Amino acid sequence: MSETIGESKQPRKKLVIKIYSSRPKKCEGVCELKNKKGYYAEAIWINVKDPSTVKQCDKKKSLKRLKEKKLEVELAMIMDRCKRMQCWVMMKRLMVGKDAWIFKKIDLNKNKSTKNEKITSLSEIESKLKSLKYSKVDEFASDIKIMFSYLLGYPPRSEIHKIVRRINESFELTWKIIQKKWILQEKQERENL
Repeated sequence: MSETIGESKQPRKKLVIKIYSSRPKKCEGVCELKNKKGYYAEAIWINVKDPSTVKQCDKKKSLKRLKEKKLEVELAMIMDRCKRMQCWVMMKRLMVGKDAWIFKKIDLNKNKSTKNEKITSLSEIESKLKSLKYSKVDEFASDIKIMFSYLLGYPPRSEIHKIVRRINESFELTWKIIQKKWILQEKQERENL
């Protein structure tokens, strides 16, 4: 009954252990072990005669997951009524806040942009939002960021530069939170269908 390695019917395999990030991967035929520091070790049994089969399978799965994730993000960023209202609220906070005087009159003649970007003011962004010219929320965010980048062109010690830098950091933080919220909502809606 005892068989040697050469007589066994199963192909000879070797164990490959790879250490990667602190996030676990969900793959078939993969054993994961978590160490004390929180890192996962990935253990895969590979056929010695044909080791490329497992690697290519993993590459295909990872490319498929990457495409799915990219599609989820794109779908979540299409501007619907709810997202438009949230963008509207963010813009109104900039227009009504105590530092709104900075955004009301932007001197476009002060510094001509060398890039092909059109410098916009909050009133132009407001009119685009009202007339539904934004098809994606990223277009709205890019217009706001262009406006901030133009105003950050003032000397670093000026009052305008300091205020705009503070407001820009706040906007970026809020924008990331809202984007994550939209992506989660989109996932939940897909799962419910």
